[in-house]
Amino acid sequence: MKTITKRLLVTSVAVMGLFAVSAGSQTTASAATIKTKYTKLTTAGSKRNVAANGKYALYTKPGTVKGAKLVASKAQMKKFGTYSTANQKYYATYSKNQAYKGSTYYFRAYGYQVTNTGAVYYKVVTMNGKYRGYVYGGKRVGTFAGGIKSAATTTTGTSVPVNWTGSVGIYAGGTLWNYVPYTQYGTKKLGHMSDLNSTTIPHLAQFKIDQVATRTREQDTYYHVVSTDSNRLSGWVKSSYIGQYAQVKSNWD
Repeated sequence: MKTITKRLLVTSVAVMGLFAVSAGSQTTASAATIKTKYTKLTTAGSKRNVAANGKYALYTKPGTVKGAKLVASKAQMKKFGTYSTANQKYYATYSKNQAYKGSTYYFRAYGYQVTNTGAVYYKVVTMNGKYRGYVYGGKRVGTFAGGIKSAATTTTGTSVPVNWTGSVGIYAGGTLWNYVPYTQYGTKKLGHMSDLNSTTIPHLAQFKIDQVATRTREQDTYYHVVSTDSNRLSGWVKSSYIGQYAQVKSNWD
């Protein structure tokens, strides 16, 4: 009886082993292949700003292709893509975002690959450049679906406030940016106003405001300023660091 039981056990293990090999082979065989190789997206960058929704993870390759490695899980992608009233209040209180929150975790889509199943995988990067990879984006090139959706990172078109139509200056602590910070990919600092000799914006630099924008997530306002003197500076500055020129100038006199 013991001999028969042992033989049955050995046979069962062997069958299970064969099934496991078969199942593994089936998984490998069913892995997607690339139909359309990497293609760069050429539409305006601002049209390719997207937010993750947490439905799909981020991978080093299209997620169904053999060898794809996880970059950010679905849970992490959802964290990147959501911004609650509580997150906004935290930012308003501390002037900084909680981990993995805020405009820095919007994505810019800049290329795509299509698998043999017709799935479009977009190559994306966070606005701060820390996370980069492929995310499933639906079945139609140029339309953002699946794990991402189009995002309006700022609200623009607001008129310049009447009290800011004259000359303005930048208070100490103000930073000049090429874009409203992290609402576009490639954000960088152009200069900083310091009360020390190390300032990279002249203390008496004079500007006028020609654009206004509010960040969608943080709800803070930035002014686009242009030099009205020989400094030839321009860029975006947080509204709290802008003041009437005469008042700002008096701080440096």
